[in-house]
Amino acid sequence: MAPSNDGTEENFRTIYEKAKRQAKENARKRGITLRPAITNTNDPGSIPSHLAQSSLDPGRVAETVDSPTTQIKEEFEKALCFSEITSEGPRPDTAVVPLETANRFAGLKSAKKRKRPSDDSVNASPELSSTGENVTESSSIKSEGKQPHPKRPFAPVKKPAKVQKSTISHAELVNTRTTKYTSEWYERINMKQKYNRSDLQNLKFITSLIRDCESAAQAGDELRPLFSRLRQKLHQLEFYDFLSDILIKTSKLLEAGGLPSIFDNIGGVNYPWDLRADSEALHQKWLAGVIDPHLLRGIDTKEVRGTSGKPVKTRSLQKDYPRKVSCNYIGQGKLQNGQWWPLQICAMRDGAHGEIEAGIHGQPSKGAYSIVLSGGGYADIDDGDTLKYCGTSGVGGKPTAGTEHLKNAFILENPVRVLRSYALAAKNKYRPSKGLRYDGLYSVVDFEILDKDTAMHRFSLRRCQGQDPIRFKDEEQRPTDEELRENRKIRALLGYLT
Repeated sequence: MAPSNDGTEENFRTIYEKAKRQAKENARKRGITLRPAITNTNDPGSIPSHLAQSSLDPGRVAETVDSPTTQIKEEFEKALCFSEITSEGPRPDTAVVPLETANRFAGLKSAKKRKRPSDDSVNASPELSSTGENVTESSSIKSEGKQPHPKRPFAPVKKPAKVQKSTISHAELVNTRTTKYTSEWYERINMKQKYNRSDLQNLKFITSLIRDCESAAQAGDELRPLFSRLRQKLHQLEFYDFLSDILIKTSKLLEAGGLPSIFDNIGGVNYPWDLRADSEALHQKWLAGVIDPHLLRGIDTKEVRGTSGKPVKTRSLQKDYPRKVSCNYIGQGKLQNGQWWPLQICAMRDGAHGEIEAGIHGQPSKGAYSIVLSGGGYADIDDGDTLKYCGTSGVGGKPTAGTEHLKNAFILENPVRVLRSYALAAKNKYRPSKGLRYDGLYSVVDFEILDKDTAMHRFSLRRCQGQDPIRFKDEEQRPTDEELRENRKIRALLGYLT
């Protein structure tokens, strides 16, 4: 084919420059490097089919390879077809991508906004060439190795995930809590509540005392003065009138660096046994959500007048009080040696003794759970670690229910909780100055019948080993000064002189 002067060369150059600029712009947007797809125009097998069917017949290019027009055609053909090149060289799995397919998504800002043609639209609707013949899209050109995804022509097929079927032989709940000591009430505290910072500092002062004890123990200094201050502060904590759930949680007294440092000896300090008992009792109380410092919490006091016209105080446990603890259990439960209450009904509220007035509490099938030493003319003998405790008088030689409970405790060898009342004789050195005090577990080791007509039994009890001493003297005695002070306030409100 001879060259002509009818402007064909200029037309080809114009088309070529336009195609070249468009190809480079599309490559820049896609972040790829381009290379010519045709490496040898003399080899008809290396020419893509979409060029062989177009008006620019590569076969005629080979016949006039030396002509200027043929050179322009060759460059134009090279500009029409490219493949991707990486920094390491051409991708081995990348197919030759014609310019029409490469420009399909040109000009779009984001892949999320692309409206991708379906596989059917690509294969079933071929474009027409300038001669009116069908032109096959590049989806018909398959690369070696991975195949294009039908909905993602620009990505390889994603391998399906391997699903391994296994049989569960053992399942165990994993504890994800960050603290050892916690409760449902403690976890639900709303931390967005407001509080007074000075109140928080008063609570956290005991933490400072704990750190001082740890430092003194490491340095070998005297610890007794620090223990006295810590004991006094610990007894005051229970009766702060500004106590709230947000303050307790913010102070972190229930966590490892707070009260548990005392009763668990976390900081390496050998605290006195009474400090360990009092700190654990307060910890359990707060952890259960009992932060009301009032001694008569959950108890209604009424003043009634009888036939004599004199006012009489009556007390009853509130039916809707949520913190009541059952007394029907064997052993100590969550009580602490030396725990104190101003009234017997308060001991019933906290699960120590299940009777408001009676001295023996139990069930027929389990025996006695607890007894109260309170005098009352019985032939009781209190020697501290050993007791002789009388049952109640029966009728017609038949033992009472309380006496039967103690006999069953002896047969079943169940320990019994023992509480001492201030109603004991004043000469009894184990008598608390006010209220009632829990003094530990005792075993019923024997009994004797004092009177057959009334079925009066007297039981011998011995204090179980491994418990702290009875808290009746020195710094360890209960009730504490703070407890007595709060009790005096309540009695004054009720009209009592002391």
